[in-house]
Amino acid sequence: MSGPTTAIFIGDPITVLLSAAAIRAAQAVAAGYANAETLRDEQQGNRENRQAELKAATSQGRDALQQAMKAADAEFDELISLAKRYAADGKIAATRPAQPDLQNEMQLAAYVRSMQALSRELRAILLTESALRMDNFGPEISLDGAIAQAAEADSKTAVQRLLARIAHLGVVPQNINSVAKEIADAPFLDSERAKLLLSELRLRIQNRVEAEQKQAVQEATALILQQSLRDLGYQVEDVSDTLFVDGGVVHFRRQGWDDYMVRMRVEPKTATTNFNVIRAVEAAGNERSALDHLAEDRWCAEFPALLQALDVRGVHLNVTRRLEAGELPVQLVQKNMLPKFTSEDTSAPDKKLISREIK
Repeated sequence: MSGPTTAIFIGDPITVLLSAAAIRAAQAVAAGYANAETLRDEQQGNRENRQAELKAATSQGRDALQQAMKAADAEFDELISLAKRYAADGKIAATRPAQPDLQNEMQLAAYVRSMQALSRELRAILLTESALRMDNFGPEISLDGAIAQAAEADSKTAVQRLLARIAHLGVVPQNINSVAKEIADAPFLDSERAKLLLSELRLRIQNRVEAEQKQAVQEATALILQQSLRDLGYQVEDVSDTLFVDGGVVHFRRQGWDDYMVRMRVEPKTATTNFNVIRAVEAAGNERSALDHLAEDRWCAEFPALLQALDVRGVHLNVTRRLEAGELPVQLVQKNMLPKFTSEDTSAPDKKLISREIK
C-alpha cells in the first residue's frame, strides 16, 4: 500500500480523553518551565542589588507553593483512587506531569497551576463516565430497578440525584428541565406514572451525557492527532479542535519533502478519514513527475508509525481501503491554496509527551 488510504476512526473514550488531558498538562508544564527560565535569566542582572530581599521573598513563596503542591498531589491521588471502579487508575496516574525543581519557585507555580487544571479536567471525565454508567446505585441493582426503587421511595429525591449527575456539564437543557418540572409540580404522582417520568428523565440525561462525551472525544482526538504527528517529527498545520466534529482537512510533511505533503480529510458523518499524497504546483503547473511514485512509497513506509502512535493514545484506525502507488495520480494542488511550511516550523519529537502516553 502506498496510494490513497481510507480508514475509520475508533476511539476508546476514557483513554482518548485521558491522553488529551495528559498532553495539555505536559504542554502547560513545559510552557511554565520555559517561562520560568526566561524570567530567571531576565532577573539575573538585578539579583546582586537585592539578593537579601529576593532570598526572603523566595523562601516564603516557596514554602507556600510546596504546600499548594502537596494539596494538588493529594487531590490527584484521590482521583486515582476514584478511577479504580473503571479500571482507569493506571491511566489517570500516567497523566501526572513531570515533577518540578522543588527549589525553583517559578517551576513550582507552573506545576501547581497545571495540576489544578488537570485535576478539574480529570474529575469532569470521571463524573461523565459515572453519569453514563448510572453506577452510584450499586452494582447489584439494574438501572431500571434503581429507577423503580427510587420512584417508590421519593420521586423528587430521585430527580435531584439524576440532575446532580449532569451538574458538571453546566446549564440543564430545556428538554430535561421540562420532565423534572412535571415531576416536581405533581406531588401526588402514582408510582406507575412516577416510574414512567423518571425513566424518561433518565433517558434524556443519558442522551445528553453521551452527546457531551462524544464531542469531547472528537475534540480530544484532534489534539492527539496533532501532537502525535509532531512527536513523529512532522510539520503540521494547526489542527482545529472541531476537525472531527465538523470535518475538514489537515496537511503535514517532513523537511526535505520539497513540494510533497500528505493531506488528511476527515468526514465526521461516517467517522472516516482519507490520507493521500499531494504535490504543490504553480498556477500553470500540471505536469506529472517520476518522483510522485517515490513520494507515495515514502509515505507508505511511514504510515504504520502514525497508526501506532495514535493507537497507544486510544485512537484506533481501521483501514478500509488501500490503493497501490500509481493506481491514481498524485493530486496536484496550487501552492497558494496550501499552508506554507518553513524550516522554523519543524516540530521535533517531544520526548516528555511520548513518555507520558496513556496505555
